[in-house]
Amino acid sequence: MVLGHELFGTGEEGVIVMHDFYGCRATWAFARNFFDVRRFTWAFTEVRGYGESRHIAGEYTPVETAADIMALADNLGWERFHIVGHSMSGMLAQRVVLDGGPRIKSAVLNTPVAASGLSFTPEGFAIIEGSITSNALLDQAFDALTGERLCPEWREVKTRQTRSKRLVAAQQAYLENLTEQGFLDEIRGNTTPMLVIIGEYDMEPFTEKTARETFAAWYPNAEIAVCRNAGHYPQQEAPVYVATVMNEFLARQIDR
Repeated sequence: MVLGHELFGTGEEGVIVMHDFYGCRATWAFARNFFDVRRFTWAFTEVRGYGESRHIAGEYTPVETAADIMALADNLGWERFHIVGHSMSGMLAQRVVLDGGPRIKSAVLNTPVAASGLSFTPEGFAIIEGSITSNALLDQAFDALTGERLCPEWREVKTRQTRSKRLVAAQQAYLENLTEQGFLDEIRGNTTPMLVIIGEYDMEPFTEKTARETFAAWYPNAEIAVCRNAGHYPQQEAPVYVATVMNEFLARQIDR
């Protein structure tokens, strides 16, 4: 079993890119036009229950996903590689860093869930849980995650994308498991280079202040990049900037 994926670029350095709770690899479709394809080959993948991996049954846990990513790297012939995660898969990427050990050269965490687990207010959890089946609550979630500043047409596109690319049972399981299966005690102090991208208009717990109190304090080699004019989806709201900071960060990790 190998996760569904698409390769982009011809470089010698491998980068595996994951998606968020509501998305699929299409969330990177425009930003990837600006990715460095000479030095890197990008593998845009979808975790179990999403996109081309919807048919792969599982428990939908961080440990399971990390094993799937390592198996994908093996299938691609990548002994060492870089990992990219967004939101939900930001936490999953940290699990890849933990379980992959020296195989992981660096990580890019785009508006990531922390290794301690997903944390919202009770009201926030109710909206996220309800959004799995309710389009009205999904629209509300996208509005909150992007600072209540983007047009309804944006939210309509995001809703259609979400509904067509995931299994309900998988989404429900990831929400539960990312809330309950934190692993901060295991990974705190990890020295793998990490780039944490934060959106200027994102909501808690994804703000710059919280990122500096958590990721910057937990990981000695973590860098924080704040993406202006963006909320929880920097690669879609400010794609050129995101590609620029990712290219620059990853280029510095090539010789590790």
